[in-house]
Amino acid sequence: SGSKVVDLCAGLGGPARYLAHRYGAVVTGIELTPARVAGAAELSRRVGLDDKVRVLEGNVMELPLPDASFDAVVSQEALLHVPDVGRAFVEAHRVLRPGGRIAFTNWVVHRPLAEAQRQLLWDGMAAATLIGIDRHVELLRDAGFEIEAAEDETRSWGDILGERLRMYEKLRGEAEAAGTPAGHDDFYRSYVLFVDLVQRKAMGGARFTAIKP
Repeated sequence: SGSKVVDLCAGLGGPARYLAHRYGAVVTGIELTPARVAGAAELSRRVGLDDKVRVLEGNVMELPLPDASFDAVVSQEALLHVPDVGRAFVEAHRVLRPGGRIAFTNWVVHRPLAEAQRQLLWDGMAAATLIGIDRHVELLRDAGFEIEAAEDETRSWGDILGERLRMYEKLRGEAEAAGTPAGHDDFYRSYVLFVDLVQRKAMGGARFTAIKP
């Protein structure tokens, strides 16, 4: 309770509000998209957490935050959208106090992807950086962190993503039957590809934690 946390690529602030509600953390989210910054503020206000959660418009490769001023940095399945993940890790290290922790989940690749696959993942879901577990670890160490854990979650991700895809396809079918827009086609095609790649273990997900000495 009271710990100061930064949420990289905070989106609409769901994880930030969870940390504030469940643990009493004070969370500063960083989000590049202005509409999501505004949406996060409104949602936090509606649930009475605007005193503990703020989402700032900013770039995680150039954090608008002071040095050595936070206890933890988190991110949930979002760093794949960042063009220079190593730079984001350097910035996370800068804003953490000594002894502070970075903890995040992210997409990983286990086998090389075809250029057409990478292009579709970019077109549909803005997947800018797709790297393996070892490369994540290397970039964290280059930024000055000591690795605490790097856990491959691909097996469980495959099950969860399969359920999500079935739910999404059901909703998409209902929208089409009702004559309403069914969603962005590139997103749908890229999501189908992503789920297939994870279930075939060409891609997956991992959880990382590291400490600033």
